[in-house]
Amino acid sequence: MLGLDLPPSLLALWESLVGFLNSTFISAFLSALAGAGFGAWGAQRITERSARAKDLLEALRQANAIVVLASTIANQALSLKKQHVKPLSDRYFSDREIAKVTNDNLLNGAPAQTVTLQAELRKMTPLTLPIEALKSLTFSAQLMPGRALALVSMIEQSAAELTRAVEARSEMIDNFHDANLPPHIFCQDYYGLERKDGNVNAMYHDTMIAVAQYTNDIAFFSAELAEELQAHGARVREKLLKLRSDVPKASTVDFSGPIASGLLPAREDYVSWLSGFGSRH
Repeated sequence: MLGLDLPPSLLALWESLVGFLNSTFISAFLSALAGAGFGAWGAQRITERSARAKDLLEALRQANAIVVLASTIANQALSLKKQHVKPLSDRYFSDREIAKVTNDNLLNGAPAQTVTLQAELRKMTPLTLPIEALKSLTFSAQLMPGRALALVSMIEQSAAELTRAVEARSEMIDNFHDANLPPHIFCQDYYGLERKDGNVNAMYHDTMIAVAQYTNDIAFFSAELAEELQAHGARVREKLLKLRSDVPKASTVDFSGPIASGLLPAREDYVSWLSGFGSRH
């Protein structure tokens, strides 16, 4: 009881108020308010965790899909290189060294020597790659690393350049068939060697370089993208496991075979490009 000298009427009112505040009704009412407040907060937290888990799950699925697409593109490029580009370019540049020595001797007036070389005039079919699907998935994906976006752009550019190089080579093969050039002129134009008048037609030679280079580029950047998204998917999965237990596995790739055989270009060949980005992990 407060030690106040109140009139009897006010004192009775105060005692009634204190009794009301201490009543079961008020206690239940205040408990209900507190419960509603904490319940709303808890529900919001659950909703936020659920939304976060949903976003991470979608990001993991997108990463897995990109790993599959990128590894498919890499394997297509590696297959083209193994079956067609590497045997063709190895023989072409090896024979070109022989042809160059013979041609230099001819231009310098040395006695002509008979050298037998075989020109490879079979056409190649340009690769058909799921570039649009890869772009659509990557550029619309959630939580996508910036390095992955740059890799997709390099794959697209390399694929376009390879297509142009293959088509240009096919056009020059047609021109060789139609031109009916003398053997020594054909040899000079085929290998990109100097003619007697000092001119050099290096168009076919340059397309051979381009075909080999852009095939390598597609294989390298696609493999790099697959490994980038493999690491990204693993990181996303770790975060997702903190929110739920039923989590899909992250897709994995293994290019150790093509690396060991030398079919897949070494990362050292792309140091200047890679230096613009941090580690893929």
